[in-house]
Amino acid sequence: MHDFQWRASFLASVILFGSMSGRLVAEQLQDDSGDKVASVTDDQDPQELSVAPLDHIVYPESRPGWISDPVKQQGDEVTFVVVSGPCETSEESKREVKLMLRATLSTFIQNVTGSFGMDDFYQISDQRIDKDLTQRHYSGELMVGGNAQYEDAVEIRISKVERDRILNAWKNIEVVQRVKKLGVVAFGGFITLVVSSSAFGVAVRRRERKQSSPGDSV
Repeated sequence: MHDFQWRASFLASVILFGSMSGRLVAEQLQDDSGDKVASVTDDQDPQELSVAPLDHIVYPESRPGWISDPVKQQGDEVTFVVVSGPCETSEESKREVKLMLRATLSTFIQNVTGSFGMDDFYQISDQRIDKDLTQRHYSGELMVGGNAQYEDAVEIRISKVERDRILNAWKNIEVVQRVKKLGVVAFGGFITLVVSSSAFGVAVRRRERKQSSPGDSV
């Protein structure tokens, strides 16, 4: 479980702060494979190229351009895109983008508050993600090595209001933690006071008994 969370957080960091690199590589692979096909067709019969290279990616013309947008920040508002796939089935693509979206939001919350390794203090339901955070969504097919695969993309916008909610929730957690620490210190001080008072009372009673012992004997 911890290993999965670590991988998800690592993946989210890559998405959140370097998502463009993977896409650039994919586009470069597409260009390179296109060049290879073009060079081969100059020397060979086109009929021999019935199978596309495994790394050849063909995106449909209907694929929106915002999918390749980098992370944007304007003041306290942040917009980023999470992309799945390519996946063999549409269902797998939807599950993957949902997991990646959760991991990305978790990483964002931890970076905003500095609460690394602790993000469960602020829960966001799927309904809120779809209604309040999702700006745009895309589901489509692409060709990889001549085979049809699927991808999903979600554009998320974190507004100043949402950011303030996250920070306020973290401040409340910090207050609770400080109160707990103060409670432990106060309880420890009370225990020390009780023990000290008891020891002092025992010492006083022993001294009184010693002082009264000579009169009793007379």
